[in-house]
Amino acid sequence: MITFDVMMRADQEAERLVELTQFVEGAGLSGVWIGGSPPLRWTDTYMVSALCAQATSNVFLGPGVTNPVTRHSSVTASAMATLHQLSGGRARLGIGFGYSAVRAVGLAPAKLADMEAYIADVRKSLEQRDLHIPVYIAASGPKGLETAGRIGDGAIVSIGTHPALLKQALRQVHKGAEEAGRDPAKVDVVFLVAIAVSDNWEEARMDAAPMAARRALDILYHPSFFPEELEELRVEAEKVAQQYNVFQHSSPGEEVPHNRLVTDPLIDAFAMAGTAEQCVAKLRLMEEVGATHIALGARGDDQRGGLERFVDQVLPLLG
Repeated sequence: MITFDVMMRADQEAERLVELTQFVEGAGLSGVWIGGSPPLRWTDTYMVSALCAQATSNVFLGPGVTNPVTRHSSVTASAMATLHQLSGGRARLGIGFGYSAVRAVGLAPAKLADMEAYIADVRKSLEQRDLHIPVYIAASGPKGLETAGRIGDGAIVSIGTHPALLKQALRQVHKGAEEAGRDPAKVDVVFLVAIAVSDNWEEARMDAAPMAARRALDILYHPSFFPEELEELRVEAEKVAQQYNVFQHSSPGEEVPHNRLVTDPLIDAFAMAGTAEQCVAKLRLMEEVGATHIALGARGDDQRGGLERFVDQVLPLLG
């Protein structure tokens, strides 16, 4: 059985994000990751998380994701300790190497060693407060996924939905865990999935295109980490990646150039789009290869509507 939580794009007012979090809780989903990308003028992840903590009682809350480049470890530890207190122990730390929050201000993503040192510092600071807050490392490349398996309580895997991609990611996370002498089964692997439920294919395709475009970009960052089963899509992915604009990261709409370049085969490999029945079929395939935890990324201009369609149309079919 798959556990579902939500990854929110925080490019809207705090009040709407709080309302959306309340909807997630009411729908029985497990938690909310709130995007963190100040250069794109998104709402602050920690302030929104605090408001959401006050307005809910069950869902977990955390940044989705912060980074070790633009925030000092002591700042992150203090923010997470505060969120832990406000939420009654429902805080989780989502942290990545740095994409839009880092590249958009001209900085480079964190190196592996820097990430490990940063997480160690955050944990030390939390331990001094007698706190243990789970740390989830977001990654899409082989070394990042291994790092998540080696030191993370969990991994947020941004790699797509095709079974070959999932198998590849799970192998890397498990490899990292095994090399560290850890039980791979104890690393909570969360697959980030773009959802777009609609009977209108063009509508579904455009809603899923922003995340599919971001996943295509990985072809430039990790060119060798592309499974043979998808090799025929390499040229299509490269065309999207070459036009990707970090300042329009995750932005919906056909007016975004890189969204227009996303083809139907890329949507199929990197997202979950179409009718409720098609989405259920995709989820069944993901479950067969080992997906047990999915963070839903509702895109398009209407995140609430996208999530409502998933809850009302897809969840009942899953039984």
